[in-house]
Amino acid sequence: MSDREPAVSLIADPDTGGAIGVDCYVRSSVPAAVSERIAAVTERLRTLRDRGYVDELRIDQWPSQHATGPMRTRDELIAEFERWADRHDYCLEPGFRRRTVPRSPFGVDVDSHERVRVPLVALALYEDAADGETLRAVLPCTELSYTGDERTYTVDEWLTAVETRAFDEPACASRIDGPAALQG
Repeated sequence: MSDREPAVSLIADPDTGGAIGVDCYVRSSVPAAVSERIAAVTERLRTLRDRGYVDELRIDQWPSQHATGPMRTRDELIAEFERWADRHDYCLEPGFRRRTVPRSPFGVDVDSHERVRVPLVALALYEDAADGETLRAVLPCTELSYTGDERTYTVDEWLTAVETRAFDEPACASRIDGPAALQG
């Protein structure tokens, strides 16, 4: 681990305050049991907002991979997240998984292409700055290390850390972004 502060506590520390914005991205089509776990995460985020530990909260489905007007595409959003990760020695895997989709044997696709499988829930944490919002963290993410020790920070860990600081006790963990849920 590096001597800088980890992503779990990078932002929204109730002791320091500040204008914190959270964009929560969720998958749209999930089984009912997963939907309940996603609802638990969004409720935890709303509680943090209602108690003043998060200033702005947006909960959206992952955007489409194809442009449909002025909204950003999924690829543009992931590219922004990857730029943040590269600048801060993090990577987005295993939460975000890249894979190559081969060319269709029926001639529909001209070439193979790469696709990113997004996590069930991801958070983009922003801080207000004089020149606009600054992306401070993306969860889940993995801290890279020169020694080969990597540490993955999850949405649930961040929520638990903030809740523990804010309320002196963690809320019930959702386990939404544990290993089994990531692969689903």
